[in-house]
Amino acid sequence: MRLVAQLLAAAGILAEGLVVGGLLFVLGGVVDAYSMSLNGADPGDAQVAIRVAAVVLGLALAALGAGLGRAALRHRPARRLTMAALVVQCVVVAVAGVALGWAVFLGALLVLGFLLWVQLDEQPLEAEGR
Repeated sequence: MRLVAQLLAAAGILAEGLVVGGLLFVLGGVVDAYSMSLNGADPGDAQVAIRVAAVVLGLALAALGAGLGRAALRHRPARRLTMAALVVQCVVVAVAGVALGWAVFLGALLVLGFLLWVQLDEQPLEAEGR
């Protein structure tokens, strides 16, 4: 069951990375197109900052999803760094889900459930073919 949970959590995190990164990237374009002043900042600087945040966040979530997917395909639990990142991801998913409305909250709750399942699954791993 760990394999299923890890693969579903990895797919959810990869999808979240694409959606969040894409939306932030588009938001950066909107800020520049409408010359929006974010708390008095230059719109060009704001666009660059938002787009850099989009790329960094998208890549971080993609790396986390890939690490979890790699662990699943190797039939091993996630490593320490991945587990620490998953704890942070659980907190971010819960806060984002509550802040962004019911539809996002339900999707976030689904991903959060799979993340918690991966973290709390203490079943012994199958033998590695020996």
